[in-house]
Amino acid sequence: MSLRFNRPFSDPIKALSFDLDDTLYYNGDVIRNAIQVQFDIICQLIPSAKTKGPEFWEALKWQVAKSKPEVCHDVNLWRHHVLDLGLASFGIEQPLKKQMSMHIYNAFYDARSDFTVPQQTFDVLGKLSEKYPLVAVTNGNADYQRIGLAPYFVGYYRAGENGTRMKPYPDMLKDASKDLNIPCENILHLGDSAPSDIQAALNANCPSLWFNPDNNNYPTGFTLANGEYSDLDDLLHLL
Repeated sequence: MSLRFNRPFSDPIKALSFDLDDTLYYNGDVIRNAIQVQFDIICQLIPSAKTKGPEFWEALKWQVAKSKPEVCHDVNLWRHHVLDLGLASFGIEQPLKKQMSMHIYNAFYDARSDFTVPQQTFDVLGKLSEKYPLVAVTNGNADYQRIGLAPYFVGYYRAGENGTRMKPYPDMLKDASKDLNIPCENILHLGDSAPSDIQAALNANCPSLWFNPDNNNYPTGFTLANGEYSDLDDLLHLL
């Protein structure tokens, strides 16, 4: 499958907005490794934590999500809350708890951004950026400067910064529209998630393309994107 349309764009495309995780690089193995690194550091600091396993921290994650849903719009803040709650359960008190939490988080974050973006991504972004201003709009927290993506984008929007909420809320796309001085109708958003990316685009009144590398069926219950593509090179048809 190359670039395929479900419906035409209503307005000319003047800028492109990219999701990052699993749209410009694959993210699953990176996150799994970062979680394991975090757990290993925790066990070094608190040997008794090993008996509870990584599942204990995963359960705390959803406990925080239920008790403090507003925190979850910022994945950095969310993780800090989980670490704070988990360390307290092992009897760690301030100021040691704060020090340990930062040490653990930094180890996680370092591992979370320790990967190589495919050369294809740089090649395609480089060509697209010659015609369009590009912005990154992400719910995640990979260090886009460290992984080499920063030079291709004129704007970077991460959920939780400046009070923005996660996609599918339209906050980040609306901020990008304001900063670019380009109406949302003229900003094409591209991402791999129908519930997150495509719905955010619809909520912001942006056109969208769904990245579908495995040729999956579109998720039921969600409005179709304007189109879909299975390979980054397909986007060169936009030039």
